[in-house]
Order: sequence, then C-alpha cells, then structure tokens
Amino acid sequence: MLLTLDVGNTNMNFGLWLDDELKADWRLVTRRESTLDELGLSVGSLLDAGGYGFQDITGFIIASVVPPMRPALERFGVKYVSQKPIFLEAHRQTILPLSYNNPMEMGADRVAVALAAHRRVGGAAVIVVDLGTATTFDCVSAGSVHLGGAISPGLRLSAEALFQKASRLPRLELFDRPEKALANDTIASLNVGLIYGYMDLVDGLVARLKKEMGPARVLATGGLAGLIASGSTQIDEVQPDLALEGLNIIYRENGWQ
Repeated sequence: MLLTLDVGNTNMNFGLWLDDELKADWRLVTRRESTLDELGLSVGSLLDAGGYGFQDITGFIIASVVPPMRPALERFGVKYVSQKPIFLEAHRQTILPLSYNNPMEMGADRVAVALAAHRRVGGAAVIVVDLGTATTFDCVSAGSVHLGGAISPGLRLSAEALFQKASRLPRLELFDRPEKALANDTIASLNVGLIYGYMDLVDGLVARLKKEMGPARVLATGGLAGLIASGSTQIDEVQPDLALEGLNIIYRENGWQ
C-alpha cells in the first residue's frame, strides 16, 4: 500500500492507497517541532484504528511546503515505514509539463492538485482552487500543460491578520455562511466581509483566468472548499482529496512502485 502525505502550513493530510482506491485518510495539525517518534506514535495509532499497520506500507511519497519538517519526516520514514520517503519536487516530476518561468519555485502540492483535477475532468481544461493557508489557483490546459495561476492569502490567514492589526476587532474562530450581506453587529459584519468577500475574490480571479485561458471546469479542494463553493458562481465541484490523489498518480506513473 502507498502512504501519501501532503504537509501544509496548517495541517498534514495522510492517505493510504491500494492501487487507485483511497482506503483511509487522516488529518493532523502541522507542528514544525514534531519529532520522528511523535509522528510515529500519531500515525501508528491512526493506522491501527483503521485496521492497518506500518508493515502494510510499501511506498511513501510526500509533498511538503514546510522545509523544516523534512529531517524528521525522513527519519520517521526510515524508522517506522522502513524506507526513505520520496519528496516530490515540482520541477523533477515528468507527468505534468510546467509553463512556469522558474519551475523550482512551484510548490509540489500545486502540481499534485493540478494533475489530479485534470484527470478528474477527463483531460479537459481545468482550474483548481486550493483553499488552504494560502489559496492557490492552478490552470491546466486541454493539452495537459500547467499554464500557471495565482496565489492569494487564505481565508483563515486573512482573518488572523485582521485580528492582529485591528485592535478592536475580535478573533473569528469559526466561519459560517451568512444569511445576508447587510450585517448589524461586529461579529456578523466580520463574517460577511470574510466569507462573501472571499467568495467574490475566488469568483473574480477565476473569471479573469478564464478570459485568458478559455473555458475550463473549476474544481475546489482544501479545508474550506465546501464553504466557499456553497456561494460561488464559478466553482463546479468540490474534491477534498486532490493533493493525495495527485501524489498517488505521480508515484505510480513515475514507476516508483
């Protein structure tokens, strides 16, 4: 079985694959100071709860945007998974050609997400919106080339920045789609500004991207994808596990299995 790991700034998403079937997935908080044994205990417990064990894992691939965690993840792989993990690098994969001035700058997670979305729509043109700590917009042509995209601050990051810089505004811990845009108290006003403002940001950027690349399906992924998609006029569907799917595709098609 293949263990895939998407390490983001906020969460780490694990997926356990048997060929093309996602058998189990888990989400842990990203802690840069985690030791290999803390990772081993956490992941081992999750595997055990699902009826699996480290002995079932025959491959291990990681997409990470948190470089300080790499040493611990490598040692975790060697000690617990009995193999050194493959760290995906966007410019080294050969499945999805990149039309990017400097491919070394592109995050591995963006390639994984874009490839999975492209396959999901049957090889048609696609825009995938990944709503994480940052929100990324990745565009893939019908000719299977990653054309580029856009990056904006994530919804939670925007909310936290507002709390830290505006002394009288409270921290908004949870997000709920407002019933209306006209609010009459501070919490409701914050919720409206963040949620509807972010929905319009996503829709506006997608519309601009479509003008430049032509018609495309739009998929959303990431922790807040469902919330933003619920009020979006541009998002066609939500697929929560695109990063894990892309890692599985790249691992198998690169012949690493």
